[in-house]
Amino acid sequence: MTANDFLYLSPMIILAIAPVMIMMALAVSRNFNIIFGFSILMLVAAFVTLFFLPSDQHELLPLLVIDHLSIVFLGIVICATIVVAMLTYMYFKQHGGEKEEYMIILFVAAVGASVLVTAVHFVTFFLGLETLSISLYILIAYIRYRDYSVEAGVKFLIIASVATAFLLFGMALIFAVTGSMTFREVASFIAISGVSPLMLIGIGMMLAGIGFKMALVPFHMWAPDIYQGAPAPVTAFIASVSKGAIMAVALRFLTMIHAFENKTLVAVITVIAVLSMFFGNILALRQTNIKRLLAYSSIAQMGYLFMMVITGTEQGIQAAVFFIISYLVTILTAFGIISLVSSHNCDAENIDDFKGLFFTNPWMAIVMSLAMFSLAGIPLTAGFIAKFYIVLEGARSGLWLLTFSLIIATVISIFYYLRVIRAMFSKSDNIPFEPVPAMGKLILFIMAVAIVLIGILPAFLARFLNNYIS
Repeated sequence: MTANDFLYLSPMIILAIAPVMIMMALAVSRNFNIIFGFSILMLVAAFVTLFFLPSDQHELLPLLVIDHLSIVFLGIVICATIVVAMLTYMYFKQHGGEKEEYMIILFVAAVGASVLVTAVHFVTFFLGLETLSISLYILIAYIRYRDYSVEAGVKFLIIASVATAFLLFGMALIFAVTGSMTFREVASFIAISGVSPLMLIGIGMMLAGIGFKMALVPFHMWAPDIYQGAPAPVTAFIASVSKGAIMAVALRFLTMIHAFENKTLVAVITVIAVLSMFFGNILALRQTNIKRLLAYSSIAQMGYLFMMVITGTEQGIQAAVFFIISYLVTILTAFGIISLVSSHNCDAENIDDFKGLFFTNPWMAIVMSLAMFSLAGIPLTAGFIAKFYIVLEGARSGLWLLTFSLIIATVISIFYYLRVIRAMFSKSDNIPFEPVPAMGKLILFIMAVAIVLIGILPAFLARFLNNYIS
């Protein structure tokens, strides 16, 4: 490797060094405040290095590629991890216990996500995915005295193992046909020889593995239990960083092999996306647990997003990235508020737990309402513009079934989002919520501004993506 290679890898190197330094510090003394401050410092340093990376595309040993798309996704991963780290600090200040090791695992998960978004080889795809997944097993079950958290961790371990088996088998079949494991060489083979039945089965099995990781129907069974059982900041990480990273590598791989040109793959992806849109929203209608409600909501949201992999256009990729940014800001806001209002004994899970929030903490109720409006796609929020771009690109690409399904499913979703808002603005005899720390208020303010700013002035982000990702 050259010095230039290390320059391109500098964000990931910083993320990888941080947990090692934390472990060395813990061998001397345990201090959660110092560990948290150091973690934020390293995350900010990793983010700042992104601005010093050369603008040209750089491939490292055909395993990783640092291009404009990679840099944007690395920025998304790091920023979301910073928010999760801050939520974790406030969350564990309430819950007590040994908290320092949590930051080590969070950094390892961020490294796995970073490898995923830069992967152009099956080996790095698998290593990044497993680094991320193994870290999530630990984070989900981190609060050991909660039986349901341990149960959720075991469930995720079993189901993720099945997903990995599908993914590996699919990769093996593709390698058997092409003799290569790089995305570019697989794409070149398909361009020359077409998609054989064996390769189609391999790609189908990879789609099944990706579907499990993104909780797309019919591979969604794990999501509600995991969202409910995991600590609120971990659920925020799963819903944002984990799904965003997996979508990034899926978008790159399926676009490079021109999946949109294969009628069978287009049909399969269409069915998965449509089922995810409707099943996610319909199942959310009956939920009284807000974490399960957001789990089913995320299934539908990933269905909206997944349709972009078969547009076959640069505008489709840009719309997908815009949607991911808008969704991550919104879902982190929602789970941020859940983290902040959670008590020492358990998370604020039931919709009824939020009754009367407006009368005790109006600012949090307003921000949560913004998040719900954004997830529902109400105008003047980030979610509306994100869905508008998805609909626009779907119509341009002739994906009429998916486009109309998105519109109908969005209308269905408005009902259960409004239930959460109604609860917050209802009178209640619940115990008053504890005051929000200054850091929590700062995070909520930044998130609320981002949701409204993207919703009212989307041109700056759309123009940036249009100029930068091409």
